[in-house]
Amino acid sequence: STESSLCSARAAVLLYDDTHRQWVPAGGGPQTLSCVQLFQHPGGAFRLVGRRIQPDQQVVLNCPLVRGLRYNQ
Repeated sequence: STESSLCSARAAVLLYDDTHRQWVPAGGGPQTLSCVQLFQHPGGAFRLVGRRIQPDQQVVLNCPLVRGLRYNQ
């Protein structure tokens, strides 16, 4: 069995830098749009994966969704 993609969206992915107390673009460099997908594993666990749309499709987000995860829109 393989994981399946439940949905996807275009988004600017930012990660919080605790040291500088600010949001910074994921993957370093300038802020660009990414394709963020929600996957469900066969056992029922969920994961978010984000890849830059341009130019290199670098993975900028690979995060399991666990109880207590903090999310900011």
